[in-house]
Amino acid sequence: MRVALKGQGAGWVIDNIVNDYKKFSRHEIVGLNDNPDVFWCVNLFSFPQVIHRIPYGCKSCIQLHHINEKQIEEYNFNSFNQADRCMVPNKITEEQASRFIKIPIVRIPYWLLSSMTSARDENKISSLTSQISDGEILIGSFVKDGNGKRGDSPKLIKGPDILIETLEKLSSKMKIKVVLGGHARKYVINNLEKLGIPYVYLEKYNDITTLYDCLDWYLSTSRVEGGPQSILEASYRNVKILSTKVGIAPEILHTDCLCNTSDDFVNKIMNGIDQREYNRGIVVEQFLPERIIPIIDDFFQSFR
Repeated sequence: MRVALKGQGAGWVIDNIVNDYKKFSRHEIVGLNDNPDVFWCVNLFSFPQVIHRIPYGCKSCIQLHHINEKQIEEYNFNSFNQADRCMVPNKITEEQASRFIKIPIVRIPYWLLSSMTSARDENKISSLTSQISDGEILIGSFVKDGNGKRGDSPKLIKGPDILIETLEKLSSKMKIKVVLGGHARKYVINNLEKLGIPYVYLEKYNDITTLYDCLDWYLSTSRVEGGPQSILEASYRNVKILSTKVGIAPEILHTDCLCNTSDDFVNKIMNGIDQREYNRGIVVEQFLPERIIPIIDDFFQSFR
């Protein structure tokens, strides 16, 4: 088949999903003006702007990553429902979507992006660890969780307030250092400085796999998610991870790794909850690109 794709153009996760699909799909990837059989709009919010460009006879599929019901007015469901199919990545989004989306919905999960599968490099890990650590427990958070370019105010669906609350409680019990990645982290940084919690901010560090490999723990504290990809990434990189019960987390992580409150995060770190073998096994068995992308290819094939 001939498949056209619409990413975001920001070089972020949506575009990485598009690039991986192009790399692994058995279908021919073409432009929207090149008579495609299927148009997959991975960047949902661009669909209203491109719907008029979809050629006659071309089936369209929107990708609904998650729904923030507190900002439901931002979702143009009238336009979205003009697509032929809707793809969602997890059970939570599927349940939400069923209340707003009138077209058929299919649940196909995200996969671990191929860029995250490189082998561990012990020399790189040792070198980076010596630069960022003075023997502290290293706790990672790689997410855009602030509003605006700098992130002075919190993007609450990403849970930066939950992260800060957790780190404040944890810092009174053990020697920690926070490893921050991603853009717009000013809210988190300001609060860490106010609390005197040491941190390192690597906004544009380009070796994300080694950064994961240095960590003792990764915390995902979001309230709403489609993924996040960090659930797949930290699990595959063999990092101890704890997460709120959002997005794909309940479908991948051991139940011991799921948290409801900041106290849950703190208690599980203090108790050394370690389900790395389980979490990595799930990702390796079920969520690699060579397993998921053929499912998407088959789904598009079924449009005929």
